[in-house]
Amino acid sequence: MKFLSRNRINTDAKCIGVFLLIFLSLTGCKTTGFTSILGAETSPNWHSLYLRGVFTWWEADEKYKVEQISSTLYRANVELIADGQPYDFKFADKDWTPGTRCGFFNKASDEVLSEGKRAKANCDTPGDNFKFTPSTTGLYHFYFDVSEETPIIFIKKA
Repeated sequence: MKFLSRNRINTDAKCIGVFLLIFLSLTGCKTTGFTSILGAETSPNWHSLYLRGVFTWWEADEKYKVEQISSTLYRANVELIADGQPYDFKFADKDWTPGTRCGFFNKASDEVLSEGKRAKANCDTPGDNFKFTPSTTGLYHFYFDVSEETPIIFIKKA
C-alpha cells in the first residue's frame, strides 16, 4: 500500500509540474506580440501598419500604409524636405493598438536615425518617437523589418 501512495504522489507532482510548465509558456510575453484572452500569444498584423509622424499630422493616412516587400520586410515611402529639422515618426496601426505602436527601443542608441542606420523598435510604447533629419530633399523609404524577435527600423533614400 505504501508503494501505491508514493506512486500516486509522484504522479500528482508530475501532473502539476507539466501543468505549470504549460501555463507559464502560454502566459509568457514578448515585446512584439499580443496575448489573447486564453493567454496564447499571436503575431501582430504588421501589414496593417502606417508610417505616422509630423508629415501625416500623426494620422493613419492610406498614402503611408506599409507595403509588404518580403515575408518579413515592410516599407512606406514619404517625400521629405531637407531643412535641417528632424522629422518625428513611428509605425502604428489605425487605432494605435498596443503591440503595434512602434517607437524607439533604447533612447541612446535607437531614437535618432540616419540613412542606413538600423534601430530596434519597441512596439508597446505610446511615445518614444524616432527622429530622422534628411540630408537632401526627396523620396525616402522607411523600412520595418520583423525577421528578428525585435522589429528593426531603417531608412534609405529612393
